[in-house]
Amino acid sequence: MATVERIIPPTIAADGSVHYSSVTSAPDDSIAVCYMVPDRIIPVIFVPGVMGTNLERKGQPDPVWLLDSRTTVTPWMGKSPAVRKQMLNPDQTEIYGSGKIPSGTVQTEGELRRRGWGEVAYMSYGEWLVWLENALNDAHAGTDYGRKGLRSELMKRLVAEAPGVTPLTHDEVALTYKYQFPVHAVGYNWLQSNAVSAERLAAKIDEFTKYYREKFRYRCEKVILVTHSMGGLVARYYSEAMGNRDKVLGIVHGVMPATGAAATYKRMKTGAEGVAGLALGPNAATMTAVVGNAPGPLQLLPSPEYGMGWLKIRDGEQFVTLPRSDPYSEIYTARGAWWGLCDDRLLNPLDPGKKMIDQDWSNFDNTIKKKVKIFHAAISGRYHACTYAFYGDDEKHKAYGDVRWVQQAPSLMRGDSLPLASLLGGQASDDPGTGGQLVKATASGKTAFGQFVLKDADENGDGTVPVRSGRAPATMAKVCMAFPGIDHEGGYKPDATRRFTLWAITRIAQNVKGTSLEYKA
Repeated sequence: MATVERIIPPTIAADGSVHYSSVTSAPDDSIAVCYMVPDRIIPVIFVPGVMGTNLERKGQPDPVWLLDSRTTVTPWMGKSPAVRKQMLNPDQTEIYGSGKIPSGTVQTEGELRRRGWGEVAYMSYGEWLVWLENALNDAHAGTDYGRKGLRSELMKRLVAEAPGVTPLTHDEVALTYKYQFPVHAVGYNWLQSNAVSAERLAAKIDEFTKYYREKFRYRCEKVILVTHSMGGLVARYYSEAMGNRDKVLGIVHGVMPATGAAATYKRMKTGAEGVAGLALGPNAATMTAVVGNAPGPLQLLPSPEYGMGWLKIRDGEQFVTLPRSDPYSEIYTARGAWWGLCDDRLLNPLDPGKKMIDQDWSNFDNTIKKKVKIFHAAISGRYHACTYAFYGDDEKHKAYGDVRWVQQAPSLMRGDSLPLASLLGGQASDDPGTGGQLVKATASGKTAFGQFVLKDADENGDGTVPVRSGRAPATMAKVCMAFPGIDHEGGYKPDATRRFTLWAITRIAQNVKGTSLEYKA
């Protein structure tokens, strides 16, 4: 009789070490090995942030937005507002799935492409997806992660000092080794409404779970979502507004602008910085040509949940704070106001004569009222019952909590003295892209001038999302963790946030109890 060795899933010792065992029959001169893999599978779905999905023009195989390397991004430098508007049109773009696939897992490129890894930005997420795949499938992937025992390490030490954070237990870690957790990515057209993106997320989740049930006869009914930035809004809409909570065991949100980010307003006035500036635009003209026609980025504007009075305009001792009750009518659709969100003259650079300016403004106004406002209301205060979140809280990564316009014109250039209300209704010069507005106002035969300049960000955050928005889920989440030293784009690059996510996924996996995925005694 041959010696038969049956490799079974590893066990977790009380000290946290991972042990592999076998069962051996009576020996002779031959050996057979049978590897046992869990037949219950919980896909982990990563949902990227704004600009984190590769895009192509419909009907054309070449990408228009691809974050494989800096060489694929730099061609955007110097592109005019008209070219940007044509190339980044929400109705003429779709997802490009042939982006670069990272190495470092035992999976084939074809398998990872099936899982959607080619849809998302390699520069931002390539290393992170590899890390997560290996950490969650260490017992089955043939990597050295099983020997390192990342999950078992979290039995021995805290991932962070915060309420609700405790070391994992032996039973919690052991349970997760009875399941497979293949990591997927679901991109979306970030120019379109996040409600539309949530519909694609729904379709992909159904596709993935059906694949495992039908191809391998695995038990696969529920998923775990992990999100970055705006991807959190997509996931919340899918789970809560679309009524799919029962399909999700839990969600981990990273650096999510839960109630919006005032940086979106600031960038509409002065352009975006960094990689975002390359595509969306480095000044008001280029930014408005794209974002002014894109519901997705506009849904990152502060919602009423963000709070009132975050837009502050000061002239010496005089000051005004907005919104008082409704940001949509008081700021976002305040047409012609130099401090309003959108300069109507910049919406359509393809119409230099401005013959269509009224129609262009009407389209923008409808987008704010019918897509931004309604979307905000649909997810307001709504989170999955098993939510974990982390956000940045760092004084070296200031974010716009409030946006402050401050009068800086020398007194000799001010002209007549007029109340601030007159300057608010005055006419401004074209925004030079530096945050300054030269305002001229006339009232009662008097003429006054003002130079209003946007001040720097002054609230702790991650460089984009301020603390007030990042920590907004705290009252609803199981844990909402603040981390110092993280920047928004690289939210999943530090070891600390990666381990927190692994810890949270392990905790979420315990929700299999009482479901069809649970092992019965």
